[in-house]
Amino acid sequence: MFKKIATLAIAAMIAAPAASFAMDMTGKYGLGYFTSDTPVGGRYWVNSNFGVDLGLGFKSLDQGDDKYTDFYIGAGFPYVILDTERANFFLRPGFTFGSLDARPYGINSESKWTMFNISVMPVAEVFFGEHFSLQAGHGLEIEMLSYPDEPEFGALAGESRTNIRTLDGSVTYLGFHFYFK
Repeated sequence: MFKKIATLAIAAMIAAPAASFAMDMTGKYGLGYFTSDTPVGGRYWVNSNFGVDLGLGFKSLDQGDDKYTDFYIGAGFPYVILDTERANFFLRPGFTFGSLDARPYGINSESKWTMFNISVMPVAEVFFGEHFSLQAGHGLEIEMLSYPDEPEFGALAGESRTNIRTLDGSVTYLGFHFYFK
């Protein structure tokens, strides 16, 4: 219980100095990330209510003679529902495409299988000063998987599957942006 109270008190002390100014985000761009699949990215605010997120993700595994590569690209479109002097509450629909190597999953094929996700998240972005923000959100995701039509994929060969889930199996995503301009 003491740890929770101490954590809340520290967060309040950090956030208090940022409460004295209003943020006009129009035309600002920031580097940062929103999801762990696409951690290298940024955000551009087209106007005070609408932004565009773009992100990339890459994973290369070296396991001796075998090298595996996964690639992700994502986009999101934050739309501000409520803004205050130091925080925005927005709805963020997003899309992620992934090209995944099957070999780490025990499938002996160099073919890639694909993943396409559509998500919708309510998100809170809190500004700590003029340039730095932290954001957290939760939501719903539809995941569509497509497997190559090859015998090595067994029962999955040529199949497409659709899964619906809460994001990341947990309550929140935590991201950040450092804004310029």
